[in-house]
Amino acid sequence: MDKEAKSMDVKTILNPKAWLVITGLAHAILGVLSGLDMSNETQVVVSGFFLLTTFTMLYAAFFTEGEQQARLATVIAGPIWVWFVICAVQGYTIDYEGETWTFELSTSIPPLILWGMAALSGIVHGNFQELTNKG
Repeated sequence: MDKEAKSMDVKTILNPKAWLVITGLAHAILGVLSGLDMSNETQVVVSGFFLLTTFTMLYAAFFTEGEQQARLATVIAGPIWVWFVICAVQGYTIDYEGETWTFELSTSIPPLILWGMAALSGIVHGNFQELTNKG
């Protein structure tokens, strides 16, 4: 396989729309809704705020396209990926609703992959060098 064909494969795999949808739905289903106790008002309120990220991602996936979509993928997913890395490296602990959870790199790998792929898809397709050349 030549270099151009490999490059095309990477760009195809790193489709911002696909990664926005995959990551947004995984975030909503696995990260928010799977453990939600609807009878617990605090959990409902916090989960509602977390779901705003999913709605933003789905908006970017279905109502934008091209470079704008790619840039939104980077801007939405990139900071979340960085925050997961910081939390895992620092070993931060969450005490929420009587349960304690500690960020560890080993347990953070699945979300790091999802958020990382979404951010990377945006970097690959976002044409960010155009922004630096405008000034």
